[in-house]
Amino acid sequence: MGEDQKSLSDEEIARLFRKGEEALFDELYRRYKDKLRRVIYYYVGDSEDAQDIFHDVFVRVYKHIDTYRDDKPFSSWIYQIAVNCAKNFRNKVARNDSVIEHEKEEHRTNLRENALSLSPEEDFIRKDEMMQFRDAVSRLKEKFRVVFLMRHDQGLKYGEISEILGCSERTVKWRMRRAIELISDDLKNRGVL
Repeated sequence: MGEDQKSLSDEEIARLFRKGEEALFDELYRRYKDKLRRVIYYYVGDSEDAQDIFHDVFVRVYKHIDTYRDDKPFSSWIYQIAVNCAKNFRNKVARNDSVIEHEKEEHRTNLRENALSLSPEEDFIRKDEMMQFRDAVSRLKEKFRVVFLMRHDQGLKYGEISEILGCSERTVKWRMRRAIELISDDLKNRGVL
């Protein structure tokens, strides 16, 4: 199938996979691997645990593809599986690790790569401001942090987030507004804004 599968929607691939075209599973994996790893990581805060949960998600997708309903976006279905697996894991081990430690490391790497174009003073200020922002996000209550990260990091629409989290779109929008207010207040209190 090759290039043809890239032009298929997620929903079409899921239907064909359900009908026995197992090679299409690789395309679903390719499309969602990075996104799901990040979402899972935000929940559990540990890259090794996130990787284990990520594999569990795809095992569940493979085994339970027949439960996917064609009238819903595939992305909502797979994100819901990922969120549920991550929540179950976190509840089981009751971790209090930082939710965005992995992202901080990626950001540090990106800053190092971009540091050549910044003066040392600009580089220091930029790093400090980004760390302050990430710390403010990590201090949000989970219900606000998850909505903020799904919207800004994953680029999901409010309707998709509401379906994944099992709440109304209005609630999602309110949580997003509240998350922004809390982040802004946090940064103002620390003199960043």
